[in-house]
Amino acid sequence: MNREQFEAGLRALGAEGIVPEAQNIVDDTREVTQGDIFVLRQGAAALNKEQAEKFCAQAVNSGASAIIADPKFGINADIPVIALPDPHLKLSALADAFYGTPTQDMKVVAVTGTNGKTTTTYLIESIARALGLKVGVLGTISHRYPGYEEASANTTPGTLKLRRLHYNMKQAGCDIVAMEVSSHGIVQRRVDGVRFDAAIWNNLGTDHLDFHKTREAYALAKQRLFDHYLAESYKAGKSPTAIANADDPEVIAHIHAADPATWGGRLCTFSTLEKQANLNIRARGWDRNAWQLEISAEGYICHTRLPLIGQYNIANAAGAVAALHSLGYALDTLCNALPEIAQIPGRMECVCHKGPTVIVDFAHTPEALENALIAARSCLSGDGKLAVVFGAGGDRDPSKRPIMGEAASRLADKCYVTSDNPRTENPAAIIEQILAGMKPDTLMMHDIDRETTIQAAIAQASSQDVILVAGKGHEDYQILGTQKIHFDDREICRNACLHK
Repeated sequence: MNREQFEAGLRALGAEGIVPEAQNIVDDTREVTQGDIFVLRQGAAALNKEQAEKFCAQAVNSGASAIIADPKFGINADIPVIALPDPHLKLSALADAFYGTPTQDMKVVAVTGTNGKTTTTYLIESIARALGLKVGVLGTISHRYPGYEEASANTTPGTLKLRRLHYNMKQAGCDIVAMEVSSHGIVQRRVDGVRFDAAIWNNLGTDHLDFHKTREAYALAKQRLFDHYLAESYKAGKSPTAIANADDPEVIAHIHAADPATWGGRLCTFSTLEKQANLNIRARGWDRNAWQLEISAEGYICHTRLPLIGQYNIANAAGAVAALHSLGYALDTLCNALPEIAQIPGRMECVCHKGPTVIVDFAHTPEALENALIAARSCLSGDGKLAVVFGAGGDRDPSKRPIMGEAASRLADKCYVTSDNPRTENPAAIIEQILAGMKPDTLMMHDIDRETTIQAAIAQASSQDVILVAGKGHEDYQILGTQKIHFDDREICRNACLHK
């Protein structure tokens, strides 16, 4: 913290009060540590005085050195209270004043899309490490940089936390930051003030309609990453590049609607389907361990391998390679790093080899489930059958449930329907909505108990079968009602295989 800089920033925002020395500036009472400044802000719902006093008391008890709050709440505390009208509208400016703009001095790659964000950030991280670079990653599984890792609460953290993580990444000497940028994060302006060098748009499917209401609103949220945030990065002196999947016509249409001229016109397309693109990756076969690939761009051709199950991961690799190449890294070096890619937690992760092959994946949208099933079928041998265990999250878009049921019964030989994270919805009702889209001849079982269902699928499988357990991937919890309990699909699967 540069105290003079922070004080000047507060005065410019119209704040009044004494500014103490501080370690961090935070807006979540659960993250307040000794010496932090706590920002009391509005959330999704209006904040009343009683709630405001409760949050401030929690911050004080956790060691906050000061509170920034709207004067309308009349907060009294034993620590300095800095009056600032509507602080929730000024989070990015507060972050600027406290942390500066650390992303101005690092290479930052944003990844958006309905599916594949996490895998793409892992690919960027793995390739960059192979090049000897220090990497920071922000995403669904964890936020991490050299010497630090924490489990993620949100794919894209809130504005102040995001800026703090970027600041710490800069202090840790990170050369590159790969970050998932969700549609929620864009709409809620969590990435305000981030300076991007590249932004990848993997694909556009159907998700989060409980939040966005329409597919068009969802698509426009992602488009804003380009027509607003890349444009802002360009104005800040960077030369950002949009990386777009040429195989998805909706992505290409929205990229052009965003007007590339606003970020300097730098656009790189990629394709796995031999479409006209700046970078092409073609699959030359799967050898049970890796995809044999041919990559061509700018007259350069190389042959390499990608040890990740699922043909759709070739597109994720294409986006990662294109983004890193746009930052100035040579294609041959990037291609040589692909065979060393490590297994990504909960993304087509093979967790059982004894008996049936059991694969755990995060697929929780219709498109992702379909892709995962197609990928899992490629692992079959002999007379083996493909089984799937899946459900759908509660308190989320219900329209995708019968669509997921249809995809499962069309692409799998045996279907086991169960709970995902039912949250406050009736899990049996969610299952009924899934069953409405299914053909009954593929349904083996439906049960709200996920552990029982997984155990049954494994117990009933032959050694040549492949079982896809979809929906939770890396998650190590189950949300029942408002309670979060420990539950890890990978643990359940491994135990069931051991006792088969």
